[in-house]
Amino acid sequence: MKQNLFKTDFFSAEKRKNRTGTVLCCFLLILGLFVGGCSAPEKNTASSEPSAPEVSEETDSSATESEDSSPENSDSETSASEDSGSSEEDFDFSQTFDLKVPDPAAGENPRILFAGNSHTFTNNLPDMFKEVVIGMGRQCEVQELSEGYYTLTQFADTSDELGAALNQKLTDENWDFVILQENTNDAFSYAEENMLPAAAALDEKIRAAGGQTALLMTWTPKDGAGIMSPELVQSVLAENTMAVAENLNSLLIPGGIGFMRSLEQYPQIELWAEDGMHPSPAGSYLAACTAYAVIFQESPAGCSYTADLDSETAAQLQELAAGFLTN
Repeated sequence: MKQNLFKTDFFSAEKRKNRTGTVLCCFLLILGLFVGGCSAPEKNTASSEPSAPEVSEETDSSATESEDSSPENSDSETSASEDSGSSEEDFDFSQTFDLKVPDPAAGENPRILFAGNSHTFTNNLPDMFKEVVIGMGRQCEVQELSEGYYTLTQFADTSDELGAALNQKLTDENWDFVILQENTNDAFSYAEENMLPAAAALDEKIRAAGGQTALLMTWTPKDGAGIMSPELVQSVLAENTMAVAENLNSLLIPGGIGFMRSLEQYPQIELWAEDGMHPSPAGSYLAACTAYAVIFQESPAGCSYTADLDSETAAQLQELAAGFLTN
């Protein structure tokens, strides 16, 4: 694993945004606005994974993470405000991304497992993805393990109830693809400390199970976080998730970048739910179409399944997802 490369990429991103302590301090002060699924909505009990144990969503990781928050001070708030304008211009969401291609390619009926939190189970993203696959004339088997607030660190912990369930899935069964969705707070603030080692541990098991790891990049809250704009929050999420994916040589599903492209090209499409953090049906549909494009290396344009969206909106989101294909 290219640990040194990751540190170089991660800390250069930190330096470029002057976030070493400054923005992080401000971010921790407003953790209540967005913790990996944030205040998770009620989970849809019609899960694709019937054997997943029920875990109370009251297990909120923000309780321990908030202990690290620093007192507010005007200097850090001022410097973060001054930096936010220039930082968000540094990341070009419209650039061409050279995303890793599945190797081997997806077969006729791949087995795909989703593991994540409320960003995954809101609107039943795994089932929506399967419907997109069917709507494109293909087949796949999809299962899901998800719970509110969950982090990849918890999923990698075999003493955790859901972590033990995932471990059993990965050791007892073979998978073609496992899509991992990290808690947004860990992806933003603790990518090197938490996300990378947890993803690496899971990736090792996924490869042993014959599968390929795909990291699902989440999206910024609609209004950003405190003094930080949505563009700045998403740029950090993008850089950190891309660095982890590069380190693991894993697939990357750039969901959050897709959100930013949609905001630029189709601002009339509402991608967030009323809470401003979880995805709306349109947001989940965009993520599902993007996952399809990455996994199957095929444009979802023309998909017959539209998730009850109007045909124009569905077509626009399909084209946005297709924009991540370079071949």
